[in-house]
Amino acid sequence: MATKHLPNQDGISAIDDDISLLELPHWAFGGAEGLAISLSVHPFEAHHSPPDTMGPLFAPDVFSGFTADARGGSGGKPGGGGGGGSGLLTTYTSGNPDVADANEFNIQINFSGSWTAKQQAIVTWAADTYSKIITADIRDDLDLNGRLVDDIVISVSTGRIDGRGNPLLGNVLAQTGNIVARDDGTVDQWLPLTASITLDSTDLKNSTLANAWDDIVLHEMGHALGFVGAIFAQLGLADGSGSFTGANAVAAYGSLVPLENGGGSGTAGSHWDEANFKPNGVQMSNELMTGYFVPGEQTYLSDTTVGALADLGYTIEDPSVGTSYFVVDSHLLLV
Repeated sequence: MATKHLPNQDGISAIDDDISLLELPHWAFGGAEGLAISLSVHPFEAHHSPPDTMGPLFAPDVFSGFTADARGGSGGKPGGGGGGGSGLLTTYTSGNPDVADANEFNIQINFSGSWTAKQQAIVTWAADTYSKIITADIRDDLDLNGRLVDDIVISVSTGRIDGRGNPLLGNVLAQTGNIVARDDGTVDQWLPLTASITLDSTDLKNSTLANAWDDIVLHEMGHALGFVGAIFAQLGLADGSGSFTGANAVAAYGSLVPLENGGGSGTAGSHWDEANFKPNGVQMSNELMTGYFVPGEQTYLSDTTVGALADLGYTIEDPSVGTSYFVVDSHLLLV
């Protein structure tokens, strides 16, 4: 098929024909206050070239988990165990094991690196959480290697990003990238097909963050599913004044939704505005998809973010009927 160059909000050309969005999103722990975790998303570009020639482009962040109905190790559709009888997973497919994949939204997780069962449980919990919010199947498509993908495949790995970080730049806890989206102009256009998330192996051992990884993984997975400024722009969901304009999110929020305009290209435009995110006038700086996170602070998944998923093109079910937000907490700790 002929390629079509689509300029994105950062002036980087996006190329049709399974758009590959490669970014290095990251969460920085530390900063001036010594506590804030900065979630920043780098500018992304679409590439038609082979994966190993793609430069870093798209950076989703890391954020929060979800409380009720945490499934932990149960549910889902495990795809394989680790070697040596370790009981660890190599693959996992989210969703209801009694429902055919064609009738629900599934996230296939491919694990690599060094894991513990507790760490994997948080990742599978996050995937199952999104499979409860996003309820309908989306169009199967071929990835860049010609493999058929049902909904989305996310490769989740552990490895060194920046170790313990440094006093000036903070500490990157996790990052998301290598996003490949469905073709522009097709059914389910711009919904991601594949993506990668990396968790920093040094930070995974930090006991201070033992109760934060559900937040981090859920936030990063939100970016992997398309909560990214470049995709907003391609779908016409952001205006020139820095607001999200999708009808479902706007209805939940009560007005146009302010997007973050600070924090650099990795954060600006790809998060709700930290200081001004006020659904129906109520301050909620600790919402899942804002750009900054404070350890120990309770995180909420608001109806605005659920609405934004619908605006991206997903079929959703409100996880917090009767209230405007859902408390994020997997009840899983890395201890």
